[in-house]
Amino acid sequence: MSIATAPILLPDVEIVELDNGFRALLVERGPLPVVASLLWYRIGARDEHSGETGVSHFLEHMMFKGTPQFPKGHIDLQTSKMGGSNNAFTDNDSTAYYFTMAADRWETALEIEASRMRGCLLDPHEFASEKNVVLEELAMGEDDPWRPLYQATESLLFQVHPYHHPVIGYKQDLERLTVQRMRAYYERHYGPNRAFLVVVGAIDKARTAARIRELFGPIPRAGDREEPLREPTPLGERRAVLRTPHSVTRLAFGFQTCRMGERDDYALDVLAHDLGNSKNSRLYRRLVLKEELVTDVSVINETRQEPGALFVMCELRPGADAARVEKLVREEIARQAEEGVAKKDFERIQAQIRASFLFQDEAVLDLAMKLARFEASTPDGYRTLATVLPTYDSLTQRELRDVAARYLDFGRAAVVWAVPAAKEASAAKPRRGKAKAEPKQKQKRNRKTGRAQKRGRRA
Repeated sequence: MSIATAPILLPDVEIVELDNGFRALLVERGPLPVVASLLWYRIGARDEHSGETGVSHFLEHMMFKGTPQFPKGHIDLQTSKMGGSNNAFTDNDSTAYYFTMAADRWETALEIEASRMRGCLLDPHEFASEKNVVLEELAMGEDDPWRPLYQATESLLFQVHPYHHPVIGYKQDLERLTVQRMRAYYERHYGPNRAFLVVVGAIDKARTAARIRELFGPIPRAGDREEPLREPTPLGERRAVLRTPHSVTRLAFGFQTCRMGERDDYALDVLAHDLGNSKNSRLYRRLVLKEELVTDVSVINETRQEPGALFVMCELRPGADAARVEKLVREEIARQAEEGVAKKDFERIQAQIRASFLFQDEAVLDLAMKLARFEASTPDGYRTLATVLPTYDSLTQRELRDVAARYLDFGRAAVVWAVPAAKEASAAKPRRGKAKAEPKQKQKRNRKTGRAQKRGRRA
């Protein structure tokens, strides 16, 4: 069965471009009288300097705390009174704000976004109050048994690139962060040239374009984006052990990969699914069903605007032999590089990818998010959508084997054990000799297929 059984047609997108660098993508779509607007900033954790980690996410919170036109509480109040919804998220590369409203009142969202693009009040009292909220959010995340494991693995993989730092930041940086430093960050980064807008729904394109020019045209540009330091190629396997307050042992492998939209990225999606994203996957069949050593396994292809990573994560059964679990994970990854993906599994994965990718077109907000993710992260922007499924379809078994061998190299991997603090994990100690040729992050969604994106919700 071919994944591309019918041609993929792009939505009818009208582009609005302003002299200050602002860009908008407009998609008129019915029949429901609903509109989703999404303002996407090319600003994320990768833009933070040493000592200010977490400022992107913290600023996302503050963007709801008032502007001269919309005082404290009015953004959420206006949205609620009009029967709409709003939220935001911050990740490594981006910060985005979105509204869903009825078609006869949605333009208030444009007014709000234009007002806070350069007019966020950043009131010192609100800043101090919201800092406590962010610190509590950080503490809650530390209680999640998977987040510290994921972050430790990511930090081992990226030791130079800003991806080394968690999106929410370090507690020490957040505690010391001042409103003056946040304002400097805001003024340096937030501006029309660092953002674009996606509007999908029952809109009048001509009226919408005119309103965008009126609201966003006069806003001055911000600074241009700085290029981050490049991550050097790892010179060997990196290992770490976390002593945690949890009662279960967990294991994570991390591998540096490629940028979103590169051809290898599509192959890695298929490989990740074949390795551990369903009950039919290699690792699930071997470790959960056959050996009964683990209770849960997942594989995440986390591609980004800079080199991404592929993570393999599993939770061990009480009393399971940790050394054997690691050995079997290595064996299955090595086997995949040697054998590729079985034909019947490849066909099943293709069908699942196609269904998931097309399902994102059903709701206006999902379609807006899909357009924005590609517009922000791939060289051809949203137009890449027309080639996604044909690219998956064109992958060959030889190519899958080559990509697995190239990226899933244990000589450049990060291996992290999270063990109960009261226990010793002998398997977590460094292994001698040459290794054989090898969150739960439920909130992550693959940026192309919707299956697996790290999305922080505004508290």
